[in-house]
Amino acid sequence: MVRKIIQIDEEKCNGCGACAAACHEGAIGMVDGKAKLLRDDYCDGLGDCLPECPTGAITFVEREAAAYNEQAVMENKQKKMRESGMALPHAGCPGQKMRALTPNENAPAAGTATVSTASQLGQWPCQIKLVPVKRTLFQGRETAHHRRLHRLRLC
Repeated sequence: MVRKIIQIDEEKCNGCGACAAACHEGAIGMVDGKAKLLRDDYCDGLGDCLPECPTGAITFVEREAAAYNEQAVMENKQKKMRESGMALPHAGCPGQKMRALTPNENAPAAGTATVSTASQLGQWPCQIKLVPVKRTLFQGRETAHHRRLHRLRLC
């Protein structure tokens, strides 16, 4: 099948490995200090690796290549994650991933006086941004909050 796929110019490649790290499918690997397209069927042709290459060694070409095989890519990713001991990815939003929060074992017991205690917050830092009430979005609209502020003469 003729399709769009990447091509790596070995003369331009400096061996930094940025393209291999950017390739989410695992199609690019480092061989003898140079980037190589390891498998045609792992390359999806989207080009996440292109902007990462500092020397411009990666380009798109249309040539005879094996069709992209998403199932093989997923199996390879799972195999690598099992070998490295990493947890398999969670489907969906990362924020909805279940986590086990365990207390800090070095923390002092409750009720003991200490000068400094370690934080027990597992999701710190947390950033909250509030919308200013005087934004144009709220102009001409009266809310219960505004009525309360006007009654108290704070606004």
